[in-house]
Amino acid sequence: MVRALILLSGGLDSAVSLYWALDRGWSAIPMTFHYHERPQREKDATVSLVRHSGCREDILEVDLPFLMEVEDLREKGLPNRSLLDAPGAYVPARNLVFYAIAAHYGEILGAHRLVGGHNGADGRIFPDATPAFFKGLNRLLELGLLTAPESRLQIVNPLAGRTKAGVLRLGQQLGVPFRDTWSCHYDRASPCGACASCRERERAFRRLGAKDPLLATSFALG
Repeated sequence: MVRALILLSGGLDSAVSLYWALDRGWSAIPMTFHYHERPQREKDATVSLVRHSGCREDILEVDLPFLMEVEDLREKGLPNRSLLDAPGAYVPARNLVFYAIAAHYGEILGAHRLVGGHNGADGRIFPDATPAFFKGLNRLLELGLLTAPESRLQIVNPLAGRTKAGVLRLGQQLGVPFRDTWSCHYDRASPCGACASCRERERAFRRLGAKDPLLATSFALG
């Protein structure tokens, strides 16, 4: 049986990736990272998703308090002036850090796959979410892991090339409980509706003519 570490954030993409792996009959090990000021609602969403998915493994939690978005780094003073115009949600070398840590645990646990929820739009914004980046990382795993010839540990991105609406459509087919997910950047009783993630989520549900279970309104096809 394929043993897979699933990088789970609590958002739509990682939730669909978890259910995708389980649907393939893989033995899924959920893994989540607690970065600087991560919203509690996001942590709670991760727990709910794992509980309701039927996944038999406990969540592997890793604390990374030093990992900050550029928006937070600006407030603290940002020495690299080239980052001043970067998207606020950009985290320097985030996926390099995430997947290096995932590979560390993956080799210890005898995993065969590292599953990430990066959709087709991510690579247009973040350089560490492109197909070329992950192709390079997979080559490094082949070169750098002692057990690589046996485990063939590789990163897979089942959502590559999909729009956010396409991710939602796949999630509907897989029975993902979207009510258990959290996309908002903030810790609130309900999504703020104004941050970039909330707006992207709203557009995706609208395009499917579906109702976001976290909101009180439904959207018509558009």
